[in-house]
Amino acid sequence: LVVFSVICVWLLIDTIIMTNRKKLLPQDQLDALREYFRNGDYTGALGYCNENASLLTDVVRNGLKLASDGKEASEEAMVAQINREAGSLNNKASFLSITGVVGPMIGLTGTVFGMIDAFAAMGSTGSADPAKLSAAIGAVLYATASGLVVAIPAFVAFFAVRGKINTSMMILQEEVTKLFRRFPYADFGSVLFEGDEIYANKPQWDAPAQQAPAAE
Repeated sequence: LVVFSVICVWLLIDTIIMTNRKKLLPQDQLDALREYFRNGDYTGALGYCNENASLLTDVVRNGLKLASDGKEASEEAMVAQINREAGSLNNKASFLSITGVVGPMIGLTGTVFGMIDAFAAMGSTGSADPAKLSAAIGAVLYATASGLVVAIPAFVAFFAVRGKINTSMMILQEEVTKLFRRFPYADFGSVLFEGDEIYANKPQWDAPAQQAPAAE
């Protein structure tokens, strides 16, 4: 239970930090990207995203790289990146829910084994002293209480964190949507950024069959 408690506290603090607005939407990065977009310097914006890693720049980079494929492809790429990050954060937060379920079970297990030992001790003496039995039962019930003390805050933290994650992702999506408002997708018809090679080409139906290179 102590280990579960430590992990829960760490996950709670880490998730709060990761979903903080300053971490999620660094103002200096947002201002820099806005300036690049105002100047129409999308190559510079992509370079800035590559050099300054954050969730914001990851989303914008995916949108820019697929801008040549049209608005729908670009927006889907950005939404996919946001969903991946939200999924990663929710996976961390789910441990809080697991703790809320497992904590009472661990406490109850300790209580059951404690009760077995208490009654075994009473049986070996051949007599059942009510005072001793009450003291033994009271001692083992601390295990159940400990499990509940861990589980209840874990459940509360889980729902609070999940709500914060969803709210943070919505804020991020809104800011990125504002950034790409009236984006000139039509001017990106044949634009390819450096390092963004497209491998698919027109089919060569009359070309001789070529054997794929053997894997090393």
